[in-house]
Amino acid sequence: MNIIEINESNYLSYTNLDIAAFSFAYEGAMGEGGAIYIIDKAGQIYHANYFMADQCIERDHIKDIIPIFEDLQFQMFGIETDNENWDSVDLGFGNSLLLTNTISEAFNKKVEEANFERSGQLFQHWPGFLLGLLGKGDSALTMNDIWETQR
Repeated sequence: MNIIEINESNYLSYTNLDIAAFSFAYEGAMGEGGAIYIIDKAGQIYHANYFMADQCIERDHIKDIIPIFEDLQFQMFGIETDNENWDSVDLGFGNSLLLTNTISEAFNKKVEEANFERSGQLFQHWPGFLLGLLGKGDSALTMNDIWETQR
């Protein structure tokens, strides 16, 4: 698995991604505070961080990679959007997921079938669920797997 790092010095190379979904972590979120993980429709995973990383991306530049970003409404518990092409999912503990509406129904069905017992389980499993729905990559991929790859 190859995770492409996006930072302040290279973000302009990633302004035309065909994004299927992305996660956004508040600064104090479970996992990596300030992390943004993007999965495009080809199954490629991208990572950026606007808060704590060797090379952060300026928060103002996130919208250049993820145009929907400027339409988001940041709530105390999650992120909302009025954009009819996107749906939001609260991953819990300061993490949110935004999905294109073309896959959100299938994603929500997958989550319902998983019948998670604890908060945070969806946070761990969303990348694999998404890759499985796209037919691209490991449907069992977890955030822990991604973090191991990044070490």
